[in-house]
Amino acid sequence: MLTLDITPFRSGVHEATLTPSPADVELEPEEFRDIRVDMHLQCQRDRILATMTMAAQAHLTCDRTLRTFWGDVEGTYVVLFGPEHLVGEENDAYDEVRPMHPTDTEVEITDIVHDTLKLAIPQRVVAPGAEDEDIPMQFGVPEDEETGATQTEEDDIDPRWRKLKELKNGDA
Repeated sequence: MLTLDITPFRSGVHEATLTPSPADVELEPEEFRDIRVDMHLQCQRDRILATMTMAAQAHLTCDRTLRTFWGDVEGTYVVLFGPEHLVGEENDAYDEVRPMHPTDTEVEITDIVHDTLKLAIPQRVVAPGAEDEDIPMQFGVPEDEETGATQTEEDDIDPRWRKLKELKNGDA
C-alpha cells in the first residue's frame, strides 16, 4: 500500500517525489520496475489538489516482432483530496475527488498509481528498431510456378508417400 504523508504540508505549493516498489502499488515486479511518482501539491487548510505524474519501465511485447523489451511508460492524474461534502455520491462515475478528514495524516494513493501505470501502456507497442526490420511475408518452401510443386527434388520424397502423391495428382 502506498500512502503520502501530508503532515509536513502547510498551505501553499509543494513538490514531492516517491519511488515505490511494484509491490507497494500492487503491480508485478516482472511487469514494472523503476517506478517514480512526482507530485505537485496545492495545499489549503482542508484540501489538497494533487497533480501526479507516474513514470516506470514496463515489460512490453512488440506487436511487430513479438520480442519482449523494457520500455518507458508515463501517465498523469489529477485528484482533489478534500472534505466529505466535495465527494460525489457512491454511484457517480468519477474518482477525481477523494475524502480527506481534518484528522488524516496521510492519503492513500495505491490505486491511483496502479491504474495510471496500467493505462499508460500503449495500445500498439513497437520495439525500438522494429520499424526498420523486414517482416517475412512467405513461409515454407517456395513453389515452382509452372508445376505448382515445391522446388525440392522428387527423390527427396519418402517412398512410402509416393503412391499417395500419385493419387493426389491423378497419376495413378
